[in-house]
Amino acid sequence: MNRIAQGLTLVLLGAAALTATVPTNLYLNWVKPGFQPFLIAGGLVMVVLGVMVIVAELRGEAREAEEEHDHAHAEAGAADATADDLGAYGDGHGDHGHDHSRAPRVAWLLLLPVFAVFVVAPPALGSYTVQNSASESSGPPPEDRRSGRFDDGLEESGPNEVVAMDIRQFVMRAWVDEDRLLAGRTVELTGFAVPASEGEGWYLARLQMACCAADAVVNKVLITGVPAPETDTWWTVQGTWVEPEGELFDVNEHRLSVTEMEEVTDPPDPYE
Repeated sequence: MNRIAQGLTLVLLGAAALTATVPTNLYLNWVKPGFQPFLIAGGLVMVVLGVMVIVAELRGEAREAEEEHDHAHAEAGAADATADDLGAYGDGHGDHGHDHSRAPRVAWLLLLPVFAVFVVAPPALGSYTVQNSASESSGPPPEDRRSGRFDDGLEESGPNEVVAMDIRQFVMRAWVDEDRLLAGRTVELTGFAVPASEGEGWYLARLQMACCAADAVVNKVLITGVPAPETDTWWTVQGTWVEPEGELFDVNEHRLSVTEMEEVTDPPDPYE
């Protein structure tokens, strides 16, 4: 049954990949949306290969059982000839050259982690990742620092408008814009709550990934002016940037003084 277990493992893994992409968006917890076609193709291939392995093993076992049945009839016919022939036949052909060894039954326990994928789907990265990452956000890459261009819509909006930004966009603007156009402007950010390990306030955070959850980068802003909500709950907040003194690059973390906040449901794609 060892090869059947292998085939079942392939089928279940392929089914897990398909159910995480086609009827649901669970795959967005681990990879970017562009990977959906590859996950579907990979899931289909694993299911087909698993079925082929199982069918081939079942056919092999059926063929082996038929050969043993025929051989038993041949032995019965030889036993009717003479008792001497029976003894010689039994001594020389007691082992028919078939290997009937099987993997131990405990090998089926290897399927338990596969079943676990269906029962307990790994969630998106959250507060644990933020708290165990570097204390400072990574900041924008060097090429974005040099360009001086922003895609946050701040410059195109009126002075009294609320500007909705990604946390990544807010952090980039706060770190790089030497003209400090962010000062005095009301911005709207959405992310999940992370408790601050020390000091006042709490963090509103969002993770940004280039490929998959393994390369996720933390973007966070320190929230002041309102009590800390439950960890990992999602919130949309409005507030103003707490303008720091001195050089922007010397700031470890940027702050937002919040005036309004509203709890929201988890977005389908939790990453920026």
